[in-house]
Amino acid sequence: MKKSLSVLLAAGMVVSSLAGCGSKADSAPASTAATTAAQTEAKTEAPKAEEKPAEAVELKVFGFKTGAEEGAIPELIEKFNSENPDIKVVYEGISNAGGYQDVLTARLASGQGDDVFFANPNYLAQLQEAGYTEDLSDMPVVGNYSPLVKDLLTIHDTIPGLGMEVAVFGLFSNMDVLKEVGIEKAPETYDEFLADCEILKNAGKTPIVAGAKDGTGVAVLSLAKSFDPVYQAADKADQIAKMNTGELGLGDVMKPGFELVQDLIAKGYLDGSKALVYAAGQDDIAEFAKGEVGFMPGGSWFIAGIQAANPDMNMVLGAIPVMDKDCPILINAGVRVCINSASEKKEAARKFVEFFTSTDSMNAYVASQNSFNPCTNGKSMESDVIAPAAERLAADSIVPWVDSVFDTTVVSPWADARTYTANIAGGATVEDTVEELNTQVQNNLKLK
Repeated sequence: MKKSLSVLLAAGMVVSSLAGCGSKADSAPASTAATTAAQTEAKTEAPKAEEKPAEAVELKVFGFKTGAEEGAIPELIEKFNSENPDIKVVYEGISNAGGYQDVLTARLASGQGDDVFFANPNYLAQLQEAGYTEDLSDMPVVGNYSPLVKDLLTIHDTIPGLGMEVAVFGLFSNMDVLKEVGIEKAPETYDEFLADCEILKNAGKTPIVAGAKDGTGVAVLSLAKSFDPVYQAADKADQIAKMNTGELGLGDVMKPGFELVQDLIAKGYLDGSKALVYAAGQDDIAEFAKGEVGFMPGGSWFIAGIQAANPDMNMVLGAIPVMDKDCPILINAGVRVCINSASEKKEAARKFVEFFTSTDSMNAYVASQNSFNPCTNGKSMESDVIAPAAERLAADSIVPWVDSVFDTTVVSPWADARTYTANIAGGATVEDTVEELNTQVQNNLKLK
């Protein structure tokens, strides 16, 4: 990035002029009167005003990364500001649990929203349809994305937000707690998972902490169980198309996930009542970090918060063990960086977004989030903690938790999994939940 320079021409011209006059006066004699006149003229000549540097453009950036989850964001913004004195980026963050989406929507709807904003992938389609996003398909980073990431970012043949990472939802295992009760490795299948939970329960430990206040924790388990068969199927595209039209009921597809969560609660491995008041990114982390819980579903970005609370925790993030074999992880193209279509500072916004999604910036961000690089020329985080998740990613044992191939006006698997799996945690029956979800889809179709 080129720096803008403030050039002080007037001062230089004055110095040069005076130096030239001095040289001429030394080389030729002059009368006293002429000398006096020249001096008087010099004294009375009005000094030239120095040019003032242009005032920096203030660029407002709004995001849901706060606290430990900010990672490299402050450093990247500081670097950009130092390299671009004509632009001043100001970042404001509100956590997802603090109502970020509602606040963002209100700010955008007011017409006075921020110039650049972060978007949750599960809400981005709605923001695009409302006309709040610029198409960023022409940004340089797009050519460096992996084909999978580019597909996940593309909505209605455009890219309304640029992905900063491949984020992962998996299962955290506290290896010290497991070894304390005689378990030597993290579970890789559902049978192993159940057996480990029984051992932990009998030893007086908490087998699983999974919040349902925002639906996230329990939804990870539910969605992995329900949608792994869909994404491994040869007719995946056909199944998704039928869900979009209601021919294949989303409730029926989600039924195995609902049953799994209900089973974990019934066996005493997951406290449903506690889950209802726990937010995954906060309360779950706090309890898991105490070192008395065996397992926690969560995202790779949770690691910073866990380590901040318990720097010595011996943990791994691996597959979500809800299948008989080849268990998946949930993936997404992470935080989406968007430009407000109503911004009056789009040139400056594009300049910042281009910097923020450059290879060096992306490498720094990914390292701070313990996640994976979305670009073919980028570097992913290397860590023993996420090594098991990396193996699942390499083996394509994956389920996108937000996929643009779904018609979100009809079906929204991640949002619906969060809502309806939380209902299961609250005591709703599987049968009623399946029926309610199928009915919702049919109602959505009628409203189209």
